[in-house]
Amino acid sequence: MSDFGEGRWMVGNRRHRCAACMGPIPLKERHYHYRGMYGGDWQNWRMHVECYETYAQDNFEEFTGGDFPVPDRIAPLTAAADTNRRKS
Repeated sequence: MSDFGEGRWMVGNRRHRCAACMGPIPLKERHYHYRGMYGGDWQNWRMHVECYETYAQDNFEEFTGGDFPVPDRIAPLTAAADTNRRKS
């Protein structure tokens, strides 16, 4: 139940994280950004194009971060980030 908000497609000028799959959204990639209030809670999240399409197919049902699979094209970026984190 959306109280109010605004969503729009944009291109990020910095890296972000997808709220649906928790994978990285690369720099300069087109993604969906939502800001507003939902169910009395403030929301500010972003999604990959693929994740947003899945979200729309699910009729915009509520989701929890990590509910969606990481898109195939993003999976190598996620694996590389995990490897770099373990080396530190």
